[in-house]
Amino acid sequence: MNAPNDIRTMLVESATRLMSDHVDQKMLDSAKREGWSPALWQVLEQAELPRVSLPEDAGGAGGTLSDLAAVLRVAGRFAAPVPLAETAMLSGWMLSASGLPLPRGALAAGPAGTEALTARRDRRRWQISGALKRMPWARIAHRLVVLAQSDDGPVVAAVDPTRCRIAPGHNLAGEPRDDVIFDAVTAEQVAPAGAGVTRSTLRLRGALARSVLMAGALEHALALAVDYARQRVQFGRKIGQFQAIQQELARCAGESAAAVAAALSAAGVVERGGDVTLAVASAKIRTADAAREGALIAHQVHGAIGVTDEYALHHATLRLWAWREEYGNEAEWAATLGGIIQKRGADAYWPAITTN
Repeated sequence: MNAPNDIRTMLVESATRLMSDHVDQKMLDSAKREGWSPALWQVLEQAELPRVSLPEDAGGAGGTLSDLAAVLRVAGRFAAPVPLAETAMLSGWMLSASGLPLPRGALAAGPAGTEALTARRDRRRWQISGALKRMPWARIAHRLVVLAQSDDGPVVAAVDPTRCRIAPGHNLAGEPRDDVIFDAVTAEQVAPAGAGVTRSTLRLRGALARSVLMAGALEHALALAVDYARQRVQFGRKIGQFQAIQQELARCAGESAAAVAAALSAAGVVERGGDVTLAVASAKIRTADAAREGALIAHQVHGAIGVTDEYALHHATLRLWAWREEYGNEAEWAATLGGIIQKRGADAYWPAITTN
């Protein structure tokens, strides 16, 4: 095992141990009501996990994007109710790429859709104006890190959310998805957007983050289904002994493996450089499709107990259904992918799918 893989293994072991110790049914139920778990966030921040992949000279913990993807996979597996992806993969990347220091605390990022923010300089201050719909984790963030257009070009700004008007919302899993109005809000930090920091790149990284999280959540749903099939007795036999159940679990395992492979492969392409849009689009399509099929199978195996609020399965499957739609669903990315392939022509098709 080479040194980078040694470090990644230690990161995964550390993240798994921390979440095993702190994530339980009581905490997840509380987070579903409150929107997140500040106690879990404090533990993860003390371990520097929200700073993985960010450069040390900007206040990060170092490491690669693949290291961060490995940690996010663990977070997805535990349904961790914290903005780990938004802080490290989105906001932290925007700030460090633009030469800004990383503040402590949870961060939220935007816009990754069609909305646009404007930045205007008023003497020594920068003011941010505009509105964002369903911004993930906005109301619990320490800073909102946004990309805005100024007269001199795009800038990255860190904004105190208490200066904004925030209308709380949530996704299916109860995670904050808030409408935010920036009414000439004074930014705390501003710098010209770094190389590659664009709305389209932010959307790509958001889609990658959701792909990795879905891969982890699907692994957890599969594990719950397998454990249940080993314990549940019907007609005098454990249901896991029935061939039909075994076939469905095998199909779910296949979907889970495909999701993990697609998501981690895309993280590697983004890290190394290459056909990033093709890789991320393919990963989001494959993991979203696996999320649909895998969640369906997990609930079929569990039967009625799988939809109860007291049972753990819904923490995984509600996130799978919610994350499928965020940063572009499979239909949107399929249209993007189809457009890319069509534009390149038939001769480029085989090299495109075999070189990443």
